[in-house]
Amino acid sequence: MTRRRLITIASGVAALGAGLGLLATACSARDQTSAEPPARQVSTLAMRPPDAGPTERMAEERAVERAVDQPATRIARRTPLDLTVYFLSEEGGARYLSPERHALLAAPTPREAATAAVGELLTGTPGSIGTSLPFPAGTRLLDLRVAGSTATVNLSAKALGASAGDGYPVQALVWTATQVPGISRVVVQVEGRSDGTVAGRPVTRLLGVGAGGRELVRDQRVRIAPVQLDQPASETAIEGVRVVIKGQARVAGGMVGLRMRDPSGKVVSQGYAVLGAAPPAWGAFSGALTFVPPPKPQLWTVEAFEVDPASASITYRVAVSVWVGR
Repeated sequence: MTRRRLITIASGVAALGAGLGLLATACSARDQTSAEPPARQVSTLAMRPPDAGPTERMAEERAVERAVDQPATRIARRTPLDLTVYFLSEEGGARYLSPERHALLAAPTPREAATAAVGELLTGTPGSIGTSLPFPAGTRLLDLRVAGSTATVNLSAKALGASAGDGYPVQALVWTATQVPGISRVVVQVEGRSDGTVAGRPVTRLLGVGAGGRELVRDQRVRIAPVQLDQPASETAIEGVRVVIKGQARVAGGMVGLRMRDPSGKVVSQGYAVLGAAPPAWGAFSGALTFVPPPKPQLWTVEAFEVDPASASITYRVAVSVWVGR
């Protein structure tokens, strides 16, 4: 076989191979309409000119490595989510988990939603007067992972300052994380540890009450605030002479007390709202108070409270500050 014929055959094989490669790339692009950018980039870079020099080849190899290293999944866009954050409150020497609805930005995935809610629990600002963060200032969320129905929450060493024996701080975290659909258990870590000591303090002292051992679930023995305010929000400007008060409650007698105080603490308006469900079920309430506004804007207090039918004493109250006045 002559040399010219061998060259002709080799050229034909190369052309056929290039044609098949182009056809395969076209079919792949047509069959995978949502192919990720890295796949398209690798296909394009593979078709380099045969006379490419060392510099071009090195640049190509680095680009391919970057493309392959990119995550194959797209990051979900952050959107406003209305999430419940379980802060702490106290009334008559008893502690409560006090839920508040907060609008937070997060991607609508279990991990992102739980991360946003727990982050707000650690560093957010409670809207109700007298409500507090469950962990000491400076406590940071180091990591949050979700595997199946379990969220592993890793906190900084400052979290150990919340050790109180009753388990309410960690239960505030558990109730906040498990509001996310699909998450029912929480593993709490401090600096990556669920036992042993961190900075000379035992990690297990933080766990307190809670079923499930190292995997904590919602403990139904904790006290949940029996009155929760949805409206008005903290430091809302009230126009006119009337304020509408809405929320959720589970109180004896089925009635929620309402009142308004001026800056001196004087009660300037008082009333009540009837629950939309019979006790002991949770029910919505809505009521209104009228008042005489001051001549200049002032920060007043709106309260919703539970009254013991037998003693007529207040057993729990929730309050927010609002602006009133012309």
